[in-house]
Amino acid sequence: MESALAYFEENGWPASTTIPSVLVKRRLVERHRLPDDADIRVTRLRVTDGLAPEVEVFLFPRRSPGYTDDVGAQERVHGFENHVGLFMDRPDERALTRLADRLETSGRMVYEGSAHNPHENTTMLYFAPSAAVAMSRRRFPRWELQCAGDLTACADRRRVRTEAVCSAYAALKANHVDGGLIRSAPARRPVPVAAREG
Repeated sequence: MESALAYFEENGWPASTTIPSVLVKRRLVERHRLPDDADIRVTRLRVTDGLAPEVEVFLFPRRSPGYTDDVGAQERVHGFENHVGLFMDRPDERALTRLADRLETSGRMVYEGSAHNPHENTTMLYFAPSAAVAMSRRRFPRWELQCAGDLTACADRRRVRTEAVCSAYAALKANHVDGGLIRSAPARRPVPVAAREG
């Protein structure tokens, strides 16, 4: 954790205070059979000046229960947690429902669940691409609607189509990114790896 935050600072990317993740942690625990006390955290970086979007980064410290190098490798190669997030600072249930409906119909996405994060009082709704969409090579095929406040009641009224979500993830896994992405940014030094204790 300290190495990652130091790396962000060295590159001039101010990071917000790290907070415990809720929904992503839940999915990582299920996907990789991690223990419930796995320490999955989230921070946001400002990588450019002005009104540019922030970059959300999930951190899984090596000292955390359940950590293995394979977890990060699997997440990266399949792009499971790559997503575009939209923040609604003054959401109401009607507007949120209409936007979520649009993502599931003309957006060809599949609602995959929600969570309220009490550490920042936000509610997240996540959408995976349908299996057909997941087979096209888009870097950020998943979407997140993040809302200020606790909209759990509204989110809980939306049905998770489990079979469609499983098909979406199978398609994402089958159409994995092989590392051949074009890199236009200047090369930076690798993220430092903290030495294992013991």
